Amino acid sequence: MSATAVFRTIPVRELLADQLLDLSKKMKLSLSKADMLVVQQIFNDEGRDPTDVELEVIAQTWSEHCKHRIFNAKIYHTLNGEQEVVDSLFKTYIRATTEKIMADKPDFVLSAFVDNAGFVKLDDDKAVCLKVETHNHPSAIEPYAGANTGLGGVIRDILGAGKGSKPVASIDVFCFGPPDTKQEDLKAKDVIHPLGIMRGVVRGVRDYGNRMGIPTVNGAIQFDDTFIYNPLVFCGTAGIIPIKDIAKEVKPGQLLIAAGGRTGKDGLKGATFSSAELTTDSHEEDQTAVQIGNPIEEKKVADFVLAAREAGLIEFITDCGAGGFSSAAGEMLSEVGGEVYLHHCPLKEPGLESWQVFISESQERMVMSIEEHNLPALQAIADKWQSEIFVLAKADGNKRLRVFHYDSIVCDLPVDKLHGAPRREMRAHWRQPAALAPKVAVRPESWTQVLKTLLADFAIVSREPIIREYDHEVQGNTVLKPLAGAAGDAPQDGSVIKVDGSKQLVALACALLPEWGKNDPHAMGRACVDECVRQLVAMGANPQRIAILDNFCMGNPDAEKELGALVECTKGMAESAIAYGAPFVSGKDSFYNYFITEDGPVSIPVTLLVSGFGIIEDAKHVVGASLRRAGSKLCLIGGTTAGLRGSVFAKYTKGAGLDGAPTWKEAATWASYEKYHELAKSGAVLACHDLSEGGLGVALAEFAFSGKAGVKVELENLPATKDCTVAELLFGETPGRLLLEVAPEHLTAAKAAGAVVIGEATNEKYLNITLRGSTLIDAAVSDLKSIWQGGLVPYY
Repeated sequence: MSATAVFRTIPVRELLADQLLDLSKKMKLSLSKADMLVVQQIFNDEGRDPTDVELEVIAQTWSEHCKHRIFNAKIYHTLNGEQEVVDSLFKTYIRATTEKIMADKPDFVLSAFVDNAGFVKLDDDKAVCLKVETHNHPSAIEPYAGANTGLGGVIRDILGAGKGSKPVASIDVFCFGPPDTKQEDLKAKDVIHPLGIMRGVVRGVRDYGNRMGIPTVNGAIQFDDTFIYNPLVFCGTAGIIPIKDIAKEVKPGQLLIAAGGRTGKDGLKGATFSSAELTTDSHEEDQTAVQIGNPIEEKKVADFVLAAREAGLIEFITDCGAGGFSSAAGEMLSEVGGEVYLHHCPLKEPGLESWQVFISESQERMVMSIEEHNLPALQAIADKWQSEIFVLAKADGNKRLRVFHYDSIVCDLPVDKLHGAPRREMRAHWRQPAALAPKVAVRPESWTQVLKTLLADFAIVSREPIIREYDHEVQGNTVLKPLAGAAGDAPQDGSVIKVDGSKQLVALACALLPEWGKNDPHAMGRACVDECVRQLVAMGANPQRIAILDNFCMGNPDAEKELGALVECTKGMAESAIAYGAPFVSGKDSFYNYFITEDGPVSIPVTLLVSGFGIIEDAKHVVGASLRRAGSKLCLIGGTTAGLRGSVFAKYTKGAGLDGAPTWKEAATWASYEKYHELAKSGAVLACHDLSEGGLGVALAEFAFSGKAGVKVELENLPATKDCTVAELLFGETPGRLLLEVAPEHLTAAKAAGAVVIGEATNEKYLNITLRGSTLIDAAVSDLKSIWQGGLVPYY
């Protein structure tokens, strides 16, 4: 390897605006014309032209992926013809929501929006955190590697939360094109078929999590034509840390130590690549943006980090994610400034240029700050865990980021200018589609056949073939597992893990409803929060001790209607979060999820994933989602309202989704969740399943898939508004509803908590649903289950 830095000076000070934009496109900086003009001014002030290293550092620091500039933009939004100004979606609807809830619950959220993940209090000594990331663009062009490093990256986020949190459980959520898509229907060359995407993504997450020894315990999958060209890959990890180790700070004089994998040419320009649309050329041109993962290397790094934290050596730590050392060192030195030494960096291969060393996103790397006198002790721990470390930088208090490569200074920027990305101003509009009347009359020849059709829908079928790829038992703390029932093949609403050294448990759940968002993004935002909270409460989490995360994905934010849908979804999400007292403690967004096909751009719908974690205060409070025995009573909490928009049923009945989404009020659902929690704590609830995709009919069938009993239900007493049709009673997806199994001796208490008896569990393993004595559905549970279980089997 040559002992000389390889870099170049890029003339920008004399360029016109259009020339600056051309330079951005040529270098794939993903910076706008306005951005490049600000860059030009920075170097006019510096009195010189930039190096290629400096331009690359600014590009990754200002990228949408790193700076969330759309969520911090000033948006002129028109709703149904009335204009409003949204002064930062993040500040207005996310941070303000959390700050309000934190004021009401001063001892719950311990940290939010200032670290790699947000922390809530578990007990007097420990805190729990959760982070969910997206890895969409990399997974579209390299499904295995993209998803593999997606999970690896979020695990490192947890290792870099506080002074080092222990990763204890992972979740994964995927949105794919339908696996039965015909090859000839793909409208672009070099696009990977959805089946190849699905198999590669699942195996990528599987191999990283299993080899790291972290259980994958919860998740979701959605299928839709709009995800054919832009799959969505969400990876999340939960961590545990002593409360005393949450606070951290970089101070002048400290050394920045890098640990873990070596640096190579993989992951170049990953941050800027993820901040632009995909085209038919992306699969060839952007291969180097995808990282190469090595979970065994990361396992060694994780053990080293946790040992160093236990020894009290770490002052600050973060991961090398998007932007590599540029991002990690740049953020750590953003307040104090410092010197970076690229020539100290061990390389995978010789001959890397200076900018490549600094912004490479090669995996399995962490950066921590320590007091200089602790370096020998840190080295001893690194040697024990076979993790390579070196001095990357030193904080100096000079407020500049100075990067040395051998004897050359390849970057010298004031930290305030580097982290002062220009603020965007954007325009958005949304007009809420009116509900159409009259209602669609649905009178199928067989309601039983309708149920079978829904059970075979990709939105509802069993995920067991994919769940079985993951080790959800490793670490030995998974209390409520992803599958349940007599044969371990029935669905759960979420998962529960116990925590070593604590009597408190942690419930994990997630919700996404992209079909809702196509026509009613505001309702989708509300419904996603409700479903996530509802699942956590159903499993036994204390409603007062639930925290949530928001992960947004959308197509082109420069399209005003698409941005309008994002604004409305964010509003709805915040509305429900405040009503439920569920603070946002972390989040992430991914934009430009659209693909230029031969027929034009194809965008994903605005998609919101709400993930959540809640505290269960006693193992006795844990409730599963599977019917447990014959002779118990079936009860419903929550009311059914008219409206089929966004439902799975609406996909099969022309016009059924045009009459609006179902309505509900958070104040009522929240009150019912609190009453349910008291009922669950008393031991009165044998099982509980939330009503979501497919409504009551599907929930009853899934309840019975436990193999323990059949179900007999009469809908006459079902709590519902008078205008509900039979279709809405059976398959409507009104939020806020819970299906309970209650022992007869606890029926009085259940009724006092607002539960309405609708049926019973029977010895005959049939699903029988009647309305005023007239049979609507009558089928053997085994027949229904075989349909539900077999949906993904041919494809995986």
